[in-house]
Amino acid sequence: MITIIEKRTEKDPLAHIGENAGVCWNSDITDVEKNIKRGKSCIQSGHLRTAEYPTVEMIIEGYSARCIRELYTHIIGVTRLQDSTRYINFEDFAYYNPGSTEEQKEQIAKTMGDISENYGKLLELGMKKEDCANILPLGMHTKIVWKINLRGLMHFMNMRLCNRALKEIRTLAGEIKSKLSTYSDEWKWICDNYFVPSCKTIGYCTEEKCCGLMPKGLDGLKASIIEEYKKETAAN
Repeated sequence: MITIIEKRTEKDPLAHIGENAGVCWNSDITDVEKNIKRGKSCIQSGHLRTAEYPTVEMIIEGYSARCIRELYTHIIGVTRLQDSTRYINFEDFAYYNPGSTEEQKEQIAKTMGDISENYGKLLELGMKKEDCANILPLGMHTKIVWKINLRGLMHFMNMRLCNRALKEIRTLAGEIKSKLSTYSDEWKWICDNYFVPSCKTIGYCTEEKCCGLMPKGLDGLKASIIEEYKKETAAN
């Protein structure tokens, strides 16, 4: 579950960008609509230093520690805090079950149950929670407070909405996008146009193992353009 912290997440990121850019250009920054237009122009033109000013702060919960480890590889423009395995009792932890069959799901559930039981036994034996935590699994749900600026969030979305990203973090990226899409009209414009897989922003796939959503590499893009031209010519 994603909770946008409203008192710390502004609803007007485009106006913010446009106002700051206007200062640099000695432009009129009293007109909100002009600021929004200028903000859109900055993003469309790739002037993304300006996108480092708007920030989003959210609470993320219900995702596995493994998924959050993937999230932690994004370090630019980011601050985070995570629930503590030193002080919280995780004897009855929730977890992510990726099983695709009933047998797989049951085996994972049994494994998690065994870990939970042994965690409790270690507590009974007098072990501290911070030491019991060494047996907790990566699949265990965790909870974090995540702060990221717009530039960093755009890069996160470009990478993690890719079909080749870990399934769980694709779900996380999609939920963040969904939440921000309804947060304000300015965020909806950003979500619709820039919170997309990287291939959609450059026109071709840069991954070694391409999913096929877009042509692979520049050669693939050229071949696709030529093929489309041939089809149009034949139709005419």
